[in-house]
Amino acid sequence: MSNNYQGITSSESQSERMLNIGHGSFVKVDRILGIFEAGSLPMRRWRDKALEENRLVDATKGKKLKSLILTDSNHVILSSVVAQTLNDRLCERRSPTGTSLRPQEERLFVS
Repeated sequence: MSNNYQGITSSESQSERMLNIGHGSFVKVDRILGIFEAGSLPMRRWRDKALEENRLVDATKGKKLKSLILTDSNHVILSSVVAQTLNDRLCERRSPTGTSLRPQEERLFVS
């Protein structure tokens, strides 16, 4: 498996794809249910509840919190990368010429 540090690592299997969430941290793409901006009060409540229930993973490395990632195991992962950037990395597709293709129907960004 080759390591593409800027976005998703490439591999032969879809289930092995990893999303770079910043500072050398990665999440399996098939485990992600949603990526959310961290600024709103509902997201703060969601983060606090996950902390109380020991389901919170802090991947910010002390940087400012910018996005929350919800996984299928009901864990909340904190990231210092903007939600739109994570979405762009998640939706990035490579054509045979090496140019980036980002179809609008594949956008998963929640604002």
